[in-house]
Amino acid sequence: MFGRLARRATTKTMPEPIAGAATPAVPAAPASPARTSPAVPAGEPPSTGAPAEALARERLRAFAFAAADMLVETTPDGTITFASGAFEAYFAVPSSAIIGRRIASLLSPADRATLAMAQALVPVRGRLAPMVLHLADAARSPMMVAARLATGNAQRLCFAIGPVPLPPSNANEAQSQALGDFAREAEALMATGNTGPLGLVEVQGWADVKHRLNALEQQRLRQGIGALMGESGKGARGSELAEGRFGVLGMPHSGIDTLVRKLDQFLSRSAARNIARASGTELKLDASGMAASTAHRVLRYAVSRFTAEGTAGVTAVGGAGGLSGILAQAEMRTQSVRAALAGNRFRLAFQPVVSLETRAVHHYEALLRPIATPGMPTGNTQEFVTFAEAVGLAEVMDLAVMEQALMALRAAPTASVAVNMSGLSAQSEAYRDRLFDLLEQMRAVIGPPEAGRLLVELTETSEIEDMASAAATVMRLRERGVKMCLDDFGAGAAGFRYLQQFPVDYIKIDGAFVQAAGNGPRARNMVASMVELAGAAGAQTVAEMIETEEQAVLMRELGVHQGQGWLFGRPGGLPGAKR
Repeated sequence: MFGRLARRATTKTMPEPIAGAATPAVPAAPASPARTSPAVPAGEPPSTGAPAEALARERLRAFAFAAADMLVETTPDGTITFASGAFEAYFAVPSSAIIGRRIASLLSPADRATLAMAQALVPVRGRLAPMVLHLADAARSPMMVAARLATGNAQRLCFAIGPVPLPPSNANEAQSQALGDFAREAEALMATGNTGPLGLVEVQGWADVKHRLNALEQQRLRQGIGALMGESGKGARGSELAEGRFGVLGMPHSGIDTLVRKLDQFLSRSAARNIARASGTELKLDASGMAASTAHRVLRYAVSRFTAEGTAGVTAVGGAGGLSGILAQAEMRTQSVRAALAGNRFRLAFQPVVSLETRAVHHYEALLRPIATPGMPTGNTQEFVTFAEAVGLAEVMDLAVMEQALMALRAAPTASVAVNMSGLSAQSEAYRDRLFDLLEQMRAVIGPPEAGRLLVELTETSEIEDMASAAATVMRLRERGVKMCLDDFGAGAAGFRYLQQFPVDYIKIDGAFVQAAGNGPRARNMVASMVELAGAAGAQTVAEMIETEEQAVLMRELGVHQGQGWLFGRPGGLPGAKR
């Protein structure tokens, strides 16, 4: 889960209107969303036609505002030419002030790349299917955004922006979103020099709560916990990062004990009495002496340990000393991980990726598996990778895995292998030089470009900041005939930005979408949209975590080209390999 936190964004104020843009006078927007709508939309004069024409106009306006809080018309490049609705309720400005801005400015920075990719398809499809995006308001309000292409003398995009009618159908998806938001806000606090504590609170016994309490009782319990966290300090705000595990931003110093005591009192009076109790710890955001990128990685590492293991996980990695304490302990542990990589104290397991049409194996993904070693405190794969990236060993790890994968290719002359590459490595010039030295040494093993024996999967475990440097790595790999794949596509907004910036051959659809696709049309439509986006970018799609025949058939029907998962084979040795 940690890897998907590395999508960094900062809160920005909305830009000023473009100079010279029309700003027609309009009535004030509704005081609150979805209750009333303006009598006359901004930029549209009152009707002077016949009563039937006026009735038709009012009817269409009523239909539009029945489904949306805000209506926006833009030019093809996204400049707003018309705006009407509840802008004052969300942004504290009248609709007339929106004219001339870019529609992307209305959205959270994390969702702007998603909108840009979706907009690119509108001229082809004629419409933008409803999708959930977040506004750039203080609450980051989730909204359903849809659009149609209106043709005429000049093309125009007509957007309807309204509240999400249902909560997310996938609880894991909702928590993943909350986790990403929490990390971004914490990073923004550090950027302002705020070294106050981060509150991490765990409700122990949550498994029993889920077993004994019905859905309504669980919902009330969550609401009560959320309310208490909001009362823990001026401007404090809490988020559920994993089931029963909550993070609090904006806490006063030494406020965790008071919050835990209040939570225990609340639990003792709730339906969870005698079932659950609270515990908590503080994490000081003291990033003095650290580079911003290091501080962010250490923060994400700490939060990932909390979501996986609770407060004990943060304490175990030195969280009592804040970020500095975690980094100091990490430096002591780094040597054992570095030695494990240098000594090849890991192995690769290979999982087949097959054509969903023919079920023939297309290639195998190389998956890192650490070998348990005395003194190395990172035994499982996720913890090993997370820790290596947090302490700056991503490049060492990626090169070691690539070298072992190429040796496996040498031993299996008919196989093709995909190797993961972190975003941290992709943007490193030093890594790029060492990588291409290694590929040159193994040129005979990789073969000509048409052989397609080597693929590289670009992961989202750490967000790419130097896009130009990463693009140079991607381009050089493709020039050498190495196929490129975007891993875990859809897990975060960064994937859409990468698809925009990098020429790739495949995108791998995140397994959460594959697993959810059988539950209803919304999740299926998400997969179908990803397939369409990939096609627009000239890439094929791979669906991961396929475990049943029904899932494989559904993915094929949705247009996915290849599949990976236990249905087709579990990770193991590379077939055809000779000693």
